Amino acid sequence: MQYSASRLETYRQCPQKFKFTYIDGIRTDSEGIEAFMGSRVHETLEKLYTDLKFCKTVTLPDLLAYYHDIWEKAWHDDVRIVRDEVTPDNYEAMGEKCIVDYFNRYAPFEQGRTLGIEHRIALNLDEAGRYQLQGFVDRISQPRDKVIWIHDYKAKTYLPTQQDLDEDRQLAYYQMAVQQLWPDTEEIELVWHYLIFDQEIHSRRTPEELEHLKKESIALIQKIESATEFPTVKSGLCNWCEHQPICPQFKHLYETADLPPNEYLGEPGVQLGERLVFLQSEEEKLKKEIAQVKEALVDYSKKKGVETVFTKNHKVLIKFYGNTKFPGRKDPGREPLEQAVRDAGKWDEVSSLDVFTLAKVIEKNGWDKDLIETLKKFGTPDQTPWIKAFPKNQRRGW
Repeated sequence: MQYSASRLETYRQCPQKFKFTYIDGIRTDSEGIEAFMGSRVHETLEKLYTDLKFCKTVTLPDLLAYYHDIWEKAWHDDVRIVRDEVTPDNYEAMGEKCIVDYFNRYAPFEQGRTLGIEHRIALNLDEAGRYQLQGFVDRISQPRDKVIWIHDYKAKTYLPTQQDLDEDRQLAYYQMAVQQLWPDTEEIELVWHYLIFDQEIHSRRTPEELEHLKKESIALIQKIESATEFPTVKSGLCNWCEHQPICPQFKHLYETADLPPNEYLGEPGVQLGERLVFLQSEEEKLKKEIAQVKEALVDYSKKKGVETVFTKNHKVLIKFYGNTKFPGRKDPGREPLEQAVRDAGKWDEVSSLDVFTLAKVIEKNGWDKDLIETLKKFGTPDQTPWIKAFPKNQRRGW
């Protein structure tokens, strides 16, 4: 299989989507409006730099006319809009604004020589060429001798942080490829153009970071090629996934969406789901009532001095186990307790000082005796009730 940055990222995001797309080869005409708009903006900027390369005169009105023309020609009925409050016209206008802002920021486009537009790259991750990546760089420019900038145009509706981009893999792969293509290059900048926000953001990679990325990517490819299962990973990205109708997470929704009301209500999955919801609701009510009854039994046991309560057919055992109650996160005395646990090197063992875990450890004497005695000074003696009902003739539990 030929790999690319986007293919590897798809696997990281959802192995099931990777399988649908790249192993099963399932193609769909469905396309998200954001991706549709981004493609048209990319094509327009590609035309801009192609015309400049051939010394053609480029004007903003001509560029916008080209953008609207390819929008109309490429539009199809399977373009999906997830957000209910916006229309195709809104997105078309958004794309136009991206082009206007970009043109006004960089005209007359003399920031450097363009070395490649939609430039195909191939990268060997290892010396033997066993692990390879390919991709297309939006634009490669040379602002000065032995310096190369790798440009990526983004028409996304969110602006990432600098840290997000410093950890981005795609342009780091492209940097490795550029270094192989132009080995005399002394400096490489990764440049993102977040067009909706009219923002240009830069990042660099050290040789150590690139080497780490190579090893990580080879390990990921090996994992993919040895995989026998491809689980679904549900996230916010699912809203834009074209494979929802066949995805295990959403398949039932699509299968039942168009059923008539009488058939929908009688569909086995719907019935079982509704039944489970009802039972879980009842379960929560019962849990609350059981807790209240147990609390009342504890009070009754203490007042009457009994450890077993008899009904007509059952007996209820009530026992108390001694333990230590420690201060909670907002209680007085919490800070010195935390420090004592840290000083003893036991912090990780109690899940950032989960007092219930700490109490269990002390109850089982899992730590040094002197340490346990020291920590007990931070707590107060307490009793945990244990209550269980049994049939009268059942001897087990006495």
